[in-house]
This record gives sequence, C-alpha cells and structure tokens, in this order.
Amino acid sequence: MSADPTAAEDAAEDAAAAPGPVPSPARRFNGLRWAVMALLGILLVAGVRMHLDARDALARAESAQRAGDREAAIEQYGYAMRAYTPIGGAPTVAADALWDIADDATGRGERALAMMALRRLRAGIFSTRGLFCPFCDLRDPVDQKLAAHIADEQLALGQPTIRGRDRRALVADHLALLRLDPLPDPGWSLLAICGFFAWVGGGFLLVFRGLDVDLRRTPAFTPLAGLVALGLGAWVVGLMLA
Repeated sequence: MSADPTAAEDAAEDAAAAPGPVPSPARRFNGLRWAVMALLGILLVAGVRMHLDARDALARAESAQRAGDREAAIEQYGYAMRAYTPIGGAPTVAADALWDIADDATGRGERALAMMALRRLRAGIFSTRGLFCPFCDLRDPVDQKLAAHIADEQLALGQPTIRGRDRRALVADHLALLRLDPLPDPGWSLLAICGFFAWVGGGFLLVFRGLDVDLRRTPAFTPLAGLVALGLGAWVVGLMLA
C-alpha cells in the first residue's frame, strides 16, 4: 500500500514551519558573560598600557634630568603624571619631581623654569581629576606659588596691565583667576558614570534577554529598554552638570 503523497507534503511543510531550538537561559547567560569579560579585558589592556606609558615617561624624565636638560625633564614628568592609574606609582613620583624642580628653580631665581614646572604640574592635576582627584591636595599650593611668580614676572617686565597695583594685589588677582576653574561635582560625576554603565549594560541585556532567537520581544524587553533610556539620560545629564 503506497503512502499518501498529500499527507507526506503536509508533514514536510509542518516540519519546516516548526520553530527551531530555542537557546537555553544558560547559553544566553554565557553569551552575556563573554561580552562582559571582553569589556573588562579591554579596560584591563587600556589600564596596563597607561601604566607602562607612565613608567616609560618617568624613565625618560629622570634620564633628561640627570643629563641636565630640565626643560625636557619637565615635559616628560608631565606626560608621566597624566598617565594616571590607581595601581601605578609613576604619576605620584612625577608630581613630586615637578614640585621639587619648581622649588629648586625658585631658590635659584629661575622664574621661567619654575613657572614651566608649576604649569605642567597644574595641567597634570586637572587632567587626572574626575570622580576622584588624586592630586587635588596640590592644587592650592601650586596656584599660590604660580600666582606669585606671575605677579613677579609682571612687575619685572613693567607691563601696563599692572595699573598701579602692588605685588600683594597682583598676587591676589592672579590667584583668584587661577581658582576660577571649578572641579567636577562628585555627585554629578557619579551619576554620569552610573548612567553610562546602565546604558551600556542595559543594551547588552536588551539584546541577550529582551529578544528571543527570532528577534521577538520577550517580557523583559520593556523594562530593559527603560533601563537603557534611563541610563542614557542620566549619563547626558551627569556630563552636563558635572
């Protein structure tokens, strides 16, 4: 007895229309885990690179200082200080070296060199600030010393901008100008950081948990989309107000 060809065709069509195997939650979790591990790996590589850059710049600075090229040493110390990582000691050594160069140059009456070192040190303070500010305790002493040098330079050159002010008034005015640049607000900075991670992390979760294998929405799609939108908004607001 021959098989019914119509029934065979219907069975083939039903098999083709049947949904494929749905990835298990464990497989989806593994995909998310690998994505997070890849992100952490990128951050780790970037941190190690900055740490090595700081060490190399510090070595070049110390070599230049031993050779008597203090201007080149100041430049390289500035590079080493800006490549800050919490695990690296080179930026702290560089900051101390810049302060010592400025102090030594002040004692020798080398105002231009002292101002160069202080400006590099000040640039390093600002370039490493954020949610944490590892060198903020140096800002006020640096500003005070730099303001005094600027006032002395102004008086030595007899610039018309003095406008009858004495040294004390000039130092006070320059110090006020140096203090105009505010540090980022820690609260808004924290909001920006949390918002960024919520935005990026929510995006990963939205892809892996908010959609199924056929790109159809799951029950988790709406709350995860809300997390992405909320994180993006918090990140933008935090950056604007920090």
